[in-house]
Amino acid sequence: MESTLFGLTGIQFLFLALYGLFMGFERAGIRTINMPIIPFVISALGPMQAMGYMLPMVIISDIFSITYYKRSADWNILKRSFPGAILGIILGTAIGKHLSVPAFKCIVGVIIIISLCFILYNDLKKKHIENPKATLILGLSFAFFTGLASMLGASGGPVILAFLLLLNLPKDKLIGTSSYFFFMVNICKLPMYFFVWHNISMTSFLANLTLIPVLALGIFLGLLIVKHFTTKFYRIFIIIISFLSAVRLFF
Repeated sequence: MESTLFGLTGIQFLFLALYGLFMGFERAGIRTINMPIIPFVISALGPMQAMGYMLPMVIISDIFSITYYKRSADWNILKRSFPGAILGIILGTAIGKHLSVPAFKCIVGVIIIISLCFILYNDLKKKHIENPKATLILGLSFAFFTGLASMLGASGGPVILAFLLLLNLPKDKLIGTSSYFFFMVNICKLPMYFFVWHNISMTSFLANLTLIPVLALGIFLGLLIVKHFTTKFYRIFIIIISFLSAVRLFF
């Protein structure tokens, strides 16, 4: 197949564009909706190249998300849990080139499914985490696996969302808190990708700039949809999509 723009084949560029569209939906508040497309992008471009092309687009979309939802974030949760994500990113950087991508995807899938089972059990028992010590320990643990999963397979979203769902946050606060969490994680990943893995270049950055209209379309459509979600429906929706995304990681 002949190369097209930015050294990408037609099918590679198409998958990257689809990822941009779904990322727009995701950052508008329809969390984890982009997960099903990630394995296709990784298969088409290869793990390292795919993550180098995806991260600039993610950060561009993050900037919109934190601007739109800036008043909804819970900074107490962020400050107490985010150090765990930093440790996960550091570990992911160290082992990223030595760990089998399929094996790691299966590990992430298991973590997500266990997290969702925990959420469903608590929902059936009508219990939610309120103990500060338990919240701190679980927050650091979920954040750690989020940083690790995000660094190695761009699959950390469902993990931290599982923790936020356990806290029974209302829809806007869940979206706002996760928006800032994702932004901080991705900013921390940027120097690791650039200086350690060397998979971000001017070429990948320019490719992302050409896809901003696609990203903007996804954001616009996502906002139209998410404003009609009640907190209860939104919670159910996130659980279902996260479960399907976890299953997809096994194949």
